[in-house]
Amino acid sequence: MRERERRYRSSRIDRTVELPRGIFGGNKSVKYGLLVVFLCVLVIEFYNTAQQKHLTGPIDDIFRRDPDNLIIVYPTRGSDSGLLREYAHKVSALLGKKLKADILVYPDSEIDEEILKNYSLILYGPAEQNLVSVELKEYFPFRFKDRGVYLGETYYDQKNWRLVFIVPNPYNEKHYVLVYTGPTAKDVVGINFIEHPNFTRHDKTDYVFAVGRKIVEQGFFEKKSDSRWVLAR
Repeated sequence: MRERERRYRSSRIDRTVELPRGIFGGNKSVKYGLLVVFLCVLVIEFYNTAQQKHLTGPIDDIFRRDPDNLIIVYPTRGSDSGLLREYAHKVSALLGKKLKADILVYPDSEIDEEILKNYSLILYGPAEQNLVSVELKEYFPFRFKDRGVYLGETYYDQKNWRLVFIVPNPYNEKHYVLVYTGPTAKDVVGINFIEHPNFTRHDKTDYVFAVGRKIVEQGFFEKKSDSRWVLAR
């Protein structure tokens, strides 16, 4: 009996058990499935990285991308520039609270090349009065003349028009320039606040053009390059 027990124990100890290779036991279908999933993850990560490097819009992307590097700029020229200075500080306080960031406010006369290179800019005021808008106008998809604006070949000279648009910062393509403009300072003040007559809803497109309370046109720019966006026609 003891001899039989020893043989039985010995047979259990010496028995070789082949374990399946891989966590799924070598199933080829499962392995190919895992490979496909892995490749999909790599593609998504690559796409997300590319999206972070290249600006794509729309308008509200400026607030999501880098809220700690925003500067609001108001014009110093024009008899109503004081209105825009007060409004810029009001926007800074409310926007800073919402984004939990310190939003700086500068007059256009104090914007130098270092600021242009290192910040996303939010420009307020008539495009022909804000010195930064004047400097960057060749990169804008719109032309401004005599308090009016060209949308493509169509010229609008009505009073009480407002235009909001976003483009890459030509000094640094990792940052934006967001422009709030109109024929006068009074047409721009209140553009961000829903209770104000000048309020113009803007967030999900690259530009919005309104006359009075009516949105006349809105849409997305044609991204010809990382530094130049144009009006699609």
